[in-house]
Amino acid sequence: MKKILLSIIAVLALTPAVKAWNGALHTAVAAIADANLTAEARKSIEAALDNHSIAYYAYWMEEVSDTEQYRHTENWHNVALTPKGKIIAAKKADKSDAGVVRRADALEGLSLAVAALQNRASLSKQEVADNIRFVVHIMGDLHCPSHYVFTDLLEERKIKYRYDKESKTRSYMKFWEGDVVHHTFGWKVNEFVHQLNRLSPEKVAELTKGSVCDWVTANAKVYRPIYSYIEPNQHLTAKTYRPWLNKSFEMATDQIGVAGYRLAALLNGLFDESAPKKSVK
Repeated sequence: MKKILLSIIAVLALTPAVKAWNGALHTAVAAIADANLTAEARKSIEAALDNHSIAYYAYWMEEVSDTEQYRHTENWHNVALTPKGKIIAAKKADKSDAGVVRRADALEGLSLAVAALQNRASLSKQEVADNIRFVVHIMGDLHCPSHYVFTDLLEERKIKYRYDKESKTRSYMKFWEGDVVHHTFGWKVNEFVHQLNRLSPEKVAELTKGSVCDWVTANAKVYRPIYSYIEPNQHLTAKTYRPWLNKSFEMATDQIGVAGYRLAALLNGLFDESAPKKSVK
């Protein structure tokens, strides 16, 4: 495992953590997952990815979703939930629901990608690679608090706050996509991996029990309280910002590691016959 991690670090050591969950943190999630793949799973995955690791493509889906070929993936980022945390299937959402709810199709995208990989013998190498990359990115999104859309907190998603003497307001959602971590740790990707890939096998087994939907439901309970941490247009000063931030960064940082372990479990089940199989639903 150390050799594997070092090979990832060699590629990523100079990558600054500046693109929030959509960049460096997605890469950290994938790199932690890569360090926990079985040898058989890694061999098959890297063969499909032309000898690249999954971390190399962690941000790929974001880059291609506005192209004609991959436009069908543009809604595969969020998950919608009722106030009680029940998952809402985007295709079954009521027509009266807000667009952000009807477009919250991450679980559908993941289901399609997993099903395709389960039947990959009929796919081209390109199709296998694409679906691996979909799984890698979507699993990262499903562990980011800002990607959870609660139907009774739609206005709260629009909250902006002001920091110290800045004239412009900041987006609370963007805060949860990266600033919550980056404002505490000035780490590069390899440092996230080094610090977060430390759980015992017993703890990893506990975190990876159940289906992806079970993981989403568990995450929702953890993520929902973030809206109680702030008020609309709250003005944080240099003195009050740190205590406010301290309520949030540890949970957000932990989720990067959790996402990595769960992504590895899902991929191992798909590409290693001896590994436990994981379902989406």
